[in-house]
Amino acid sequence: MFGFIRPLRSELKVREWERFQSVYCGLCHSIRQRYGLLQTTLLSYDCTYLALVLDAADSQAECEACRRRCIVHPIRRRSCAQETAGIRHAAAVSVILNWHKLQDTIDDETGWKRLGARVLRLFLRRGYKKARQDNAEFDRVVTEQLQSLNRIQREQTASLDIPADTFANILRAAVPEERTDDGRILGEMFYHTGRWIYLIDACDDLAEDFTTGSYNPVRLRYRLTEPDLTPLRETLRHTLLQSLAASYHAYILLNTKRDGGIIENILCQGLPEVTRQVLNGTLEANGGKNRHGSI
Repeated sequence: MFGFIRPLRSELKVREWERFQSVYCGLCHSIRQRYGLLQTTLLSYDCTYLALVLDAADSQAECEACRRRCIVHPIRRRSCAQETAGIRHAAAVSVILNWHKLQDTIDDETGWKRLGARVLRLFLRRGYKKARQDNAEFDRVVTEQLQSLNRIQREQTASLDIPADTFANILRAAVPEERTDDGRILGEMFYHTGRWIYLIDACDDLAEDFTTGSYNPVRLRYRLTEPDLTPLRETLRHTLLQSLAASYHAYILLNTKRDGGIIENILCQGLPEVTRQVLNGTLEANGGKNRHGSI
């Protein structure tokens, strides 16, 4: 359900792309140092975006970069953002979300996928416990909302809004509690982004869910008899872009200090392009679901 947030690289300036890459690398290093090397293999663009936005609205953040090597790039040093409050927070969020995502895989899948998720969780447990200590409230909200989602799935709820709202509350809770001045705005921004993520994932998984019989709100809401989004393309496009518009309207209320070009690229170009590709069936599988250390 993660990995859909990405910039439209062709429309970014070179320095903007380098900045985005440095935040990704900085987040990767922060996760490795705090929670273990294996945790970095599950890093995606989603939490890079979270770190970028949190630091953009933080006047105290010192967004400097250095050049560092890592296990994937052992020879040539790469630009790497120094750890900030936003990167530190996003690191804990990433570890917690991936832990619960593995639990979701165990609950929903069978065979080798379930076994693989069980084995991986054994190796990730220590890092997750530390991340939970660092951000206990977020872990509590994620647990509660995923339990609600599981109930919605068991009841086969034929609604887009009910499950999307439940998932969106997870992203809203990703905003640090101490962000009292801009916390409500950031909460609304990530709430609507979370709603978009849930719905775009449902559209992307439609064919697979038809095959496996898994819960899919798009299939149930529109009583689809085959995995074809063509008749619903404009309806779904309107719904998805409404969520992105709401997220952008919240963003422009923020008093951002930096990285506005990157954030606007993601909200106004990257995510609409992902929307178009998913509805057309042309989404590239690894565009936002990156291999460790690779952008």
